[in-house]
Amino acid sequence: MVISILGAGAWGTALAISLSNKHNVVLWTHNKVTFDSIKNKQESNKLPGCLIPNNVSVTLEIEETLNSELIILATPTQSIRAICQQLLNNNIKPDIPVIAVCKGIEQSTLMLPSEIIKEKLHNNSIVIFSGPSFAIEVANKLPYSMVLACYNTELGLKLMSKLQQKNLTLNFSNDIIGTQICAALKNVFAIACGIILGRNLGCNTHAILITKSMHEIRTLYKAKTGNDNIDTLLGPACLGDLVMTCTSLHSRNMSFGFKIGSSGNFQKSAAVVEGITTTKSLFNLAKKLQINLPICNAIYRLLYENATIDETILTMLK
Repeated sequence: MVISILGAGAWGTALAISLSNKHNVVLWTHNKVTFDSIKNKQESNKLPGCLIPNNVSVTLEIEETLNSELIILATPTQSIRAICQQLLNNNIKPDIPVIAVCKGIEQSTLMLPSEIIKEKLHNNSIVIFSGPSFAIEVANKLPYSMVLACYNTELGLKLMSKLQQKNLTLNFSNDIIGTQICAALKNVFAIACGIILGRNLGCNTHAILITKSMHEIRTLYKAKTGNDNIDTLLGPACLGDLVMTCTSLHSRNMSFGFKIGSSGNFQKSAAVVEGITTTKSLFNLAKKLQINLPICNAIYRLLYENATIDETILTMLK
């Protein structure tokens, strides 16, 4: 099987290394430095120290990804629309499933990744691949567990058999929307937890914040889906991803929050952190759905309305 991965950041590269155990992989990037690094050194500047196998080819031309049997979108959420348009312009075949492995909410439309893909590539089957997974650990083939969500059960189970790895436990779900909600919110909560740890407020406070975070996930989940699927909320893509992202400084979002808490200031423009853009999207989505997300609102006011760190912490812990 030939798999194309669009996006050669740390996560896209880690997936390429992992999937190359069983498949040939085409890795697309628009970054010439990353392209040269992989082409010439078999190592990505985005994931140093991890050897990229010979059956992973790298390209700068997106049309070279269209002869695959599966396309994985590993670009930032805010880039998905433009990437899908490029695929459409290059006549992507309707029988190629598209898997989104990115997490977040589009700022301009408040859409989840699957909703963007459906709008642009309405003939292609959409799949979500999400769960607790640091890129470096996946690249080093350490054990991890993920959710593969797809409306088409037959296709989903077929893809699970193709993507299964010795170190990967796959869980199937039809809950595409719920799986993405959990994945998006956890980045904002990781910023919040980083602030708590950076301020040396202790494990008790940290635990309180994670607990409150689960309540906010549930609130948005119910507002967006109309149900309360405990299997999704307690599964790898929700509780698992939340715990991992909110307890480790390997998370860029938590590390960003930790710097805010410990230093008392931050440079938002200098940080490449998905949770920053997701915070703004969530603030606007919560207003649209008329729901209250206190932690998300507090982080929004810190990042975008110049609230103080002490004000933010008090609001989050009320």
